[in-house]
Amino acid sequence: MVSASRSAPPAFTPAVTSLLGRAGLWPLRAVWFSAPLGIGLGLATSIDRFDGAGATVAEVALWAGWFVGLVATLVPTTVSLTAVRISAPATIGLLVLAGVADGWSGRQFEAMGYGAFLTVVAYLPVTGDAMINASAYGSERRMALRPPAFSLLGPVQLAWALVFAGLVTGPLLAANNHYVVGGLATVAGVGACWLGGRVLHQLSRRWIVFVPAGFVIHDHVLLVESILMRRATIAALGPATSPVPETAVDLSGGAYGLALEVSTREPVSFGRRVYRTIVNIETDRIIFTPTLPGAVLTEARIRAIRIGSPEGSVTAHEDPDA
Repeated sequence: MVSASRSAPPAFTPAVTSLLGRAGLWPLRAVWFSAPLGIGLGLATSIDRFDGAGATVAEVALWAGWFVGLVATLVPTTVSLTAVRISAPATIGLLVLAGVADGWSGRQFEAMGYGAFLTVVAYLPVTGDAMINASAYGSERRMALRPPAFSLLGPVQLAWALVFAGLVTGPLLAANNHYVVGGLATVAGVGACWLGGRVLHQLSRRWIVFVPAGFVIHDHVLLVESILMRRATIAALGPATSPVPETAVDLSGGAYGLALEVSTREPVSFGRRVYRTIVNIETDRIIFTPTLPGAVLTEARIRAIRIGSPEGSVTAHEDPDA
C-alpha cells in the first residue's frame, strides 16, 4: 500500500532541477577537480606530522584517490557512480580522522564544508541519472530508482564504513612506518572493499530503462529478473494514488519520494526476493519510486506510453481537457 504521507516534496523546484539536468556532470567534475584546494589544506597539518617516507606515502595515496575519482567523473558508468558516491563522503571521513589525531583547526572545518558540498553534488538525483544513462545502449534511456528505505537504516552505512576502512587502514599504517602490517592491511582492505563495494554497487544498478518495446524495471535487489512492461499492454503510468488496490505490488521498498504506478491490461508474472526466499507474483499494478519521477513521465509521454490513471489516462497525442 502507498499513502500520500509517503510522498516527499521535491528537493528542488522544477526550474532548478531542469538547470541541473542540463548541466549534467559538469558541476561534479568542477567540484571534484578543485578538491585538492578545497580539502587539501585541511589535511596538510596531518601529512606534515609524518616523516619523509610517511608523508610521501600519505600524499601518494591521497593523490591516487583524487585521480580515481576524477576519472570516474570523466568516464561515467554505473561503476563510476558507485566509486564517486564512496569517495565523496570519504573526504569527510579523512578530515574527521585528521581532527581526532591532530586537533581541530579552522582550515579543517572549512575543508569539511567543502567535503559536505562535494558529497551533496555526488548524491544529486541528476548526477546518478547522468551516470547510469551513460551506460545505456542505443535508444535506451535509463533512470535511477531511489534506494529502498530498509537499505538506508544500517546496510548502506556499514558497507561504506567497510570500504572506507579497507581503503585507509593500510596507507595510514604504512605512513606511520608500519610497512609490513600496512601491506597486510592493504591486502585485507582489497577484500573489504570488494564486499562493501558489491553491496553499494547493487543500489547503483537499480533503474527504469525505456526500450523500443516499452520499459523495463531493473532491480536485482528486490527482483529475481527484470520485468518488461510492454507498451501494448500498459494501461497507464502515473503517480500512485492513495488508497491503491490491494492487488498492487510495491517494488519501491518503502523509498521516500513520489511513487509511480504502472497498470497493465493483463497480469504480469515475476519473482520477488523476500528476505532469503523467492515469491512468485502475478499482478496488474506495480509501484516504484524513481529519483526523477517527472523525467520518467516525460520520457514515457515521448514514447507514447499512456499517462495518468487507468480510468482516465491520456497519451502524448491526446488532450486531457478534451
